[in-house]
Amino acid sequence: MQPDLVALVLFSAFLHAMWGAAVKSSRDRLMAATTGVLVPALICVVLARQVTAPAVEAWPFLAGSAALHVGYYAFLLLAYRVGDLSQVYPIARGGAPLVVAAIVTLWLDEPMPQTRAAGVALVSAGLFALAIDRRLFTRQGAVAVGCASAAALIIGSSTALDFIGLQRANATLGYIVWINLAEAVVLVPAVLWFRRRRLNVLPWRELPRQAMAGVVVAASYAMLLWALSLGAAAPVAALRETSVVFAALIGTAFLGEPLGRRRIAAALVVALGVVVLNLNL
Repeated sequence: MQPDLVALVLFSAFLHAMWGAAVKSSRDRLMAATTGVLVPALICVVLARQVTAPAVEAWPFLAGSAALHVGYYAFLLLAYRVGDLSQVYPIARGGAPLVVAAIVTLWLDEPMPQTRAAGVALVSAGLFALAIDRRLFTRQGAVAVGCASAAALIIGSSTALDFIGLQRANATLGYIVWINLAEAVVLVPAVLWFRRRRLNVLPWRELPRQAMAGVVVAASYAMLLWALSLGAAAPVAALRETSVVFAALIGTAFLGEPLGRRRIAAALVVALGVVVLNLNL
């Protein structure tokens, strides 16, 4: 991968980890996640007329990815109810590169050199290792792991759909704009109906912070889509999920969650995987 592409994906990972911490620390995580979808969509309403719309061939993949995002939010928020950021986030994101690698290799015949496969495996192993602790053997831990694993399967499938959609869109910016709009059209009305009797008790004072987090996650997702349009899906997906390392550091620094030697070792495994992904052998 080119150095500028690596830097782009790593910055996207950092921004996504910041959003994850903002959602986890929110008094109302559903409101935080919904705001993170609504704010980018409002921006994209303005941009929609300024960009070329995706080609017709890309729309089924765009719509499928937007629908999967709703499922991802649902399982992620359920996992956050019983698990810590430093436990849930690594599993939810760590499994995604494996799902992407399997889909693009088996379905799209994307080449998978040994070094790339090793890099994806190392990154995913390190990410999962970040989540291992005694809580996995409790009832709450099992629920958290189950929901986070479902989120990993969903987001990996979504990333693969985005990769295919971008190849067929002939308009990367248009795809970025319209997928944000499609996601909001699906998610926001559903949440408003679900919370229709509790709108007056929502923590509206958190709205400015959540709106800023929405801008951050929109920028992160736009960077990921841009990287997918330029590079192979499997290494981009694996590199993007180094956001877990950033999330572990943020959880330790700002949320009081433990780090410890094991998580430091896991982070080093992730770093090794990133190096292997970028070996040109």
